[in-house]
Parts: sequence; C-alpha cells; structure tokens
Amino acid sequence: MLLDPLISQIFSISLGLMFVIAAIHKISNRSQFRITLLEYQILPEITVLPASWIIPTLELLLGVAWLIGIYQQGLTAITSIVLLAAYSLAIGINIGRGRVYFDCGCGFGGKIENEQYLSASLIARNFGLVGVILITMLPVGSRDFGTGDYLIFFAALLTSALLFGAINQLLGNRASINTWRKN
Repeated sequence: MLLDPLISQIFSISLGLMFVIAAIHKISNRSQFRITLLEYQILPEITVLPASWIIPTLELLLGVAWLIGIYQQGLTAITSIVLLAAYSLAIGINIGRGRVYFDCGCGFGGKIENEQYLSASLIARNFGLVGVILITMLPVGSRDFGTGDYLIFFAALLTSALLFGAINQLLGNRASINTWRKN
C-alpha cells in the first residue's frame, strides 16, 4: 500500500509546525519550563537545567526535520515517537501518583491561565500523534501535484492547526472543570 504524497506532506508539515511551536513555547518560557520539569519529580534535580535546554532543542530539530523532509530511514519519526512516549510516561507516572494539578508543559499559551493539567486525555492525544507519525512511515507513492492539491494542502494545514488547538483547549477546559469539581 502506497501513501498518497499529499497526505504524507500534510502530516509531515503539521507535525513539523507542532514541534517547532512547542519548542518556541518552551524556549520563550524557559524558567517556567524548568519549574514544570521539577513538578514532574522524575528527573534528578541536577539534570533539570540541562533538560530544560535539551528537550526544546530536540523538539526544534525534529520540527525542522519534519518541515524540510529529512527523514533518514525513519529516524525523525522514531525519535518523535520516543519523545511523545517519554512525555506520556511522565504524565502517566504522575497520574498514578495522584499528582495531576500542575501544568503539563505541553501547551502553547505560556501563561498561567492557560495551564493544562495532567490527564489521561493528554496521553490519548499523544498516542493519536504517534498514529499520525506511523502513517508517515508508510511507503509514499509518486505523482505530480496540481493546483487543487495545493489548495487541499493549505486547507488541510489550516484544519489540522485549528483541530489541534481545539483539542488542546478542550483538554485544558476539562482539566479546569475537574479542578473546580474537586474543590
């Protein structure tokens, strides 16, 4: 089965934009990101400062690789999957500990009022992203793009950005509502 090159491009560019925006969010709010890493209570405290540089750098590199099409026999996809799995594991460990009322560090707002608390829904979102990544690993067919393909491409990018933003907002709203219910 060959994947249509248009679908491959839409998924790759969408993933690239997601990783680049996530990296910029972490880099522009580095002190808050360090606090978030400390809140997870998974990394030894001495490694939090270097991790606060390494994680966004890795996200930025992955984002650029997806955007410009550097896949290196699946290395970009596999590294992206490992990163999302690590995020999911950290979230899962803290859910298991009952520690869910701190920002996951995965939002794009960068402000306290945009906190996104830990939830199983974040893990499900990450597994959905892993599914998209796995699709990009399918063999891609070859064909020329026409004008309609470019229109579909831009419409699909806009739709994926709006959909991802809406999912993040719904997850944030749900976490806030659950916080109100606990009080």
